[in-house]
Amino acid sequence: MTDTSASFAKAGSDAKGSVFDRAIRKIFPSTSLLTFNPLFRTIINAFDVIPRLIYSEFRDLPPNHLRVRIGVGNRILNNQVHFLVHARDFWMFVFTHGLADAGSNILDIGSGCGRWAHWLRDYNFRGRRFTGTYVGIDIDGEAIAWCEKHYDAERFRFHHSTHGSVSYHQHGEKTVYYRVPEPDATFDLVVSNSLLTHVLEGELENYIQESYRLLKPGGAIMHSHFNLDYPPATYGTRHTFQHALGNARVESLEQPEAAVAYRTDYLFKVARAAGFKDCEIVHMPGGAQHQPILLCKK
Repeated sequence: MTDTSASFAKAGSDAKGSVFDRAIRKIFPSTSLLTFNPLFRTIINAFDVIPRLIYSEFRDLPPNHLRVRIGVGNRILNNQVHFLVHARDFWMFVFTHGLADAGSNILDIGSGCGRWAHWLRDYNFRGRRFTGTYVGIDIDGEAIAWCEKHYDAERFRFHHSTHGSVSYHQHGEKTVYYRVPEPDATFDLVVSNSLLTHVLEGELENYIQESYRLLKPGGAIMHSHFNLDYPPATYGTRHTFQHALGNARVESLEQPEAAVAYRTDYLFKVARAAGFKDCEIVHMPGGAQHQPILLCKK
């Protein structure tokens, strides 16, 4: 067992956001839930109109309400660049550490509207492209529908999880085990971006077990999360995780999935129970904005 510190470069502008963004965050535990409100959706999508007219790079992005739904670093009104560059350093880490390559099969649990996937779809260096398979899982049916329309079916496919979530406006059965509709030992890498920050113990254990089942021998998982042993820069201000729900610490009992934190020993216990032997936390020292990553190998 090792505990490795990895320094991820800061992507795009800082994540402090505007006064409006911070005020919204303080009032509402989950901005994702707000995006299901028609008025709020109309307002924030309206801020996309002029940037799309000016910058061609923004015209193929998902609508703003879907981007806000997956987290925008407190930039509710001007998050286009955040969406485009957010996964850059993640993929650099993956490829430079040999966890995947351009021909790998990759599963993304909590894929949202494609913030991780678009790097693979759009990679084209002198005709070299991503030739593997990417599978996205999400509880947001609207995001799944958007991705199915904007990603080629030859390399990309998406599944709708049946788990429920207050923050994502989906009624589902939390006690039912969700089995990803893919065969055993299919994937080289299973990833999730902030999935574990929005699930309680039952779903977390479900997804770790499914990750192990779906990985080929030698494959790896990378799941970012809130970790109380490596608290975020927002700990004590925006985030307090004051409520205990079993091994989880949550920000709001009314919307528990809005922000969930765990400790390293619990995460390692769950991973080892699933079958993983080699576990570490990849983190940035000093309470940075970037969430630590649970990295385990099969």
